Amino acid sequence: MIKKITILFSILFSLFAWTESEITPEDLPPWLKPELLVHIASMNMNEDQNNEFREALKECLVGLQRVVQREIRKGGVNIPKRIERGINRQYGEFDKRMKKSLSEPQYQSWENYLEGLKVVMAENARGR
Repeated sequence: MIKKITILFSILFSLFAWTESEITPEDLPPWLKPELLVHIASMNMNEDQNNEFREALKECLVGLQRVVQREIRKGGVNIPKRIERGINRQYGEFDKRMKKSLSEPQYQSWENYLEGLKVVMAENARGR
């Protein structure tokens, strides 16, 4: 738990050092919103799980961006539906990968994080 708090503080302090203005929750990327950080902390992941989480999250976020770009580039009909299916596949892969590295007691916090991530990412996409 101490390690997780230390990591969280180091991320936040690096953000503070990056800018002199006050950082608000709106300034954080969607996947680090305070309402999601609570779920990350409650998973109480060990170092290997933290590494797996970072890598899986990175792959998911890159995959989400690729899905949208690919479907728009391909064009044709039913682009929104194809984008939605591709996004759901990315979240499904993220979920499967994380469940392999998490233990049973961590699942509920993980599911809460994933559902919250889907919501904030969708809101972020609509805001563009």
